[in-house]
Amino acid sequence: MKKLSLKAKCLCGNVSFKTKGYHRDVQNCHCVQCIKTHGNYAAYTKVEENDLKFLAKKSLRWFKSSKRAKRGFCSNCGASIFFKVLGTKQICISAGIFNKPTKLKTSIDIFTKGKSDYYKLNNNLPKFSKYPKI
Repeated sequence: MKKLSLKAKCLCGNVSFKTKGYHRDVQNCHCVQCIKTHGNYAAYTKVEENDLKFLAKKSLRWFKSSKRAKRGFCSNCGASIFFKVLGTKQICISAGIFNKPTKLKTSIDIFTKGKSDYYKLNNNLPKFSKYPKI
């Protein structure tokens, strides 16, 4: 966990926000839902929801992607921005949406059984077939 202050916005700028506080290292998720949502694996950091402040959110929409989670996206430009497990106080944020430099590092690959065949995993990262308890 790194204590950071970051700014972010979607491609069109209709969803923008800043974060402060502790950010989890980036996890690459290879589950079917992330691949279908992002068009590739997803790279997410996570913060406490109270550490996220919206500057604009007029086109932010939510899609309940399963019984336990929802995904936030921009209805104007289509950017996939958030993953939120229902009933929790944390929110996962697509790492690519942040302005650079982020100072974030990728730490693990998760749900690797869902990985597609057109890319290889980084051999230097730990791999998990589901969500690890670390």
